[in-house]
Amino acid sequence: MLTEDDSRSDWGALRLTLLLRCAYSLMGAAFGYVQAWNWSLVHSNALTETLSSPNRSLGYLLFGVWNRFDTLWYLHIAAHGYDRPDAIVFFPLYPLLIRIASLLVAPMAAALLISSVASGFFFWGLGELLPGDQSAGAARQSIFLCAVWPASFIFFAAYPESLLAALIVWALCMAARDCWSWAAVLGMAAALTKAVGIVVLLPLLVMAIRRRNRHALSVIFVPLGSVSFVAYLRWTGHGAIWSSYEHYWRTVSAPPWTTLGAAAHSLWETGNPILALNLSCLIVVCVLVATSRVMIEYLLFSVGVMGAVLCKRTTPPLQSMIRYLLIVFPAYVGLARWLDRPFLRPRFGMVCAALFILNLALMWLFLGWSLVV
Repeated sequence: MLTEDDSRSDWGALRLTLLLRCAYSLMGAAFGYVQAWNWSLVHSNALTETLSSPNRSLGYLLFGVWNRFDTLWYLHIAAHGYDRPDAIVFFPLYPLLIRIASLLVAPMAAALLISSVASGFFFWGLGELLPGDQSAGAARQSIFLCAVWPASFIFFAAYPESLLAALIVWALCMAARDCWSWAAVLGMAAALTKAVGIVVLLPLLVMAIRRRNRHALSVIFVPLGSVSFVAYLRWTGHGAIWSSYEHYWRTVSAPPWTTLGAAAHSLWETGNPILALNLSCLIVVCVLVATSRVMIEYLLFSVGVMGAVLCKRTTPPLQSMIRYLLIVFPAYVGLARWLDRPFLRPRFGMVCAALFILNLALMWLFLGWSLVV
């Protein structure tokens, strides 16, 4: 149940969002000011042929420095639609919002604005949702740990992760309030943001069964978000998403155990530090979720997300795993519970500082084109 004590979680989320937006903008500008580019590394990525050179102008340091990897694709789709067969793996809601917001501001500014606003709604949603499963103090600690988690800077980059996370959390909030039509709409929007968004159907179904409310049956329409996009692609002759993954993105479907086996074998053979980081993150998130003691619907959501992303066998293995797992919010609850032990409680600030330093190190690599988060 949500309580009146949690009714001002919106102000806390607003303050945290503004603080992080300013911090990341300043750090991004500082990184962009001193970083040198390896053009061969940059041009190994698609859509970089016309990318402007780094410079010390205010526009580049505040906005251009964030134009990396998937961001180029979302901006391209916002401007030109799905004019390339390799673009159809990127779901349409985020680029559509960029296109709309670009009527008022430049596309890059629009992309960052959308992700920042979505981050605020994500933090606010967690502040509304988590006190139903733990104390208000523990919920605030979970949100703060989410904000400093390694690679969480992506929530404020021009990526759709914060939008996806906000839609998922608010779909669950609406279901907790018996607002099932809103839960279904937000769930469909999540499934239209990224394919993994469809996993929100699992906790919504559990909540619907528990409530025994006929209006809750509306959540069965959540998959329509993804289904409508796939149908659009077929109707317009763009092809199938998974065929595009296999042909252009060195990604094939595989059972999770096959993906994990390939990752372990590759790590043994190569000792790749990025693979080690992604695999370590997966293991840590699994442990934290398992010890989080959250409600069964949130556990099912976590298992569903991890199972879905492990069904993609990428080359190199587990690529971007640390980013894919950012939406698994029960992991932050699990870490907050670990840090609530008497001998660790005084070190909460030290742990947050260490996590944030690692987060900034990953951000440095990301902005320097050295790490695909």
